[in-house]
Amino acid sequence: MTTEIAPRGRVRRTGAHRRDPVPRRPAALGRSGILPIIALVAVAVIWGVTFSVVDLSVKNKGPVTPPPVDPANGTSPNSMPPADLVAWRFALGAVLLVVFRLAIRRSALPRALRRRGVLLGAVFGVGFLLQGWAMTYTDALMSGFLTGMLVVFAPVAGWLAFRDRPPASGWIAVGIATAGLALLSLRSSGFGPGELLTLLAAAVWAFHLVLLSRWAEPEHAIGLACVQTAAVAGLALVTVAIGAAVNGRSPLPTVPDGGAEWVGVLFLAVLATAAAMVLLSWAQSRMSATRAAIVLTLEPAVAGVTAACLGTELGAKSLAGGGLLLTAMVVVELRAHRDPVPVETPNEGRVV
Repeated sequence: MTTEIAPRGRVRRTGAHRRDPVPRRPAALGRSGILPIIALVAVAVIWGVTFSVVDLSVKNKGPVTPPPVDPANGTSPNSMPPADLVAWRFALGAVLLVVFRLAIRRSALPRALRRRGVLLGAVFGVGFLLQGWAMTYTDALMSGFLTGMLVVFAPVAGWLAFRDRPPASGWIAVGIATAGLALLSLRSSGFGPGELLTLLAAAVWAFHLVLLSRWAEPEHAIGLACVQTAAVAGLALVTVAIGAAVNGRSPLPTVPDGGAEWVGVLFLAVLATAAAMVLLSWAQSRMSATRAAIVLTLEPAVAGVTAACLGTELGAKSLAGGGLLLTAMVVVELRAHRDPVPVETPNEGRVV
């Protein structure tokens, strides 16, 4: 511990014994290098493609109107129930991560970080379940645009959770995004339950980004990804069991039907879950939640391009509404570039 003379002759103790209520902040992007950004760009591209994969898995390809529902299993013919898909995706992803972690012999997670990982996984899993249910009603294009709203929700979530007051530009972005949502709601299909569930998923994921940026540690990225992935799988399996009790079907997840469904599940498990979770945990330990959300705005753009390539119609109102959402994201990004993330250096004396 060191002692320094602060202004007006006051003695200020600094160093190892100084109590600082502000949690450890990630290093600024300039010191972290380009690798965290590249990692999050890879996550955004993978997850952008994932919208169409999930869309094809949980319903028949068609218009936004939901397909007929089979009362025996609560889903449409020739499709997999959303909770079952989440369970398969994250259970297989968790197995892959555990095997990989054992192979490289990583040290065990600290107990506190394990508890936080379970909480992070529970929050993350709620978002995926909401999104899965939403995509039985809406299409990949709309889901991608609305999920991108997490970049606007993230500053608000930080304020609610940790009293990190969002700047005026954040509220401007919220206003622009609201106008974009209004335009999207004027589509012929309207703004229905699928869109509402997707917005709720985006808000939940924004809260997850805030918590992950506070708690993630680079040296424990793989372990934290393991715990989160296993927690999501557990939550999905419990949801499947509850749904089975209500609908009178098997409590086990529906087995993928045919090679195409297995290819989709394996893509989701290997790339969109196991690999993406490690990259996300590692990258977010090195940047703020707002900046991470900004990089992830590439996700809805990739989702839109993928959906368009697969035949989703791009109307003028959808393009205009999506453009306003992207404008809101740019407003947040410009503010983030003006205000770099402060660096907290432990045991370093400072004159206050």
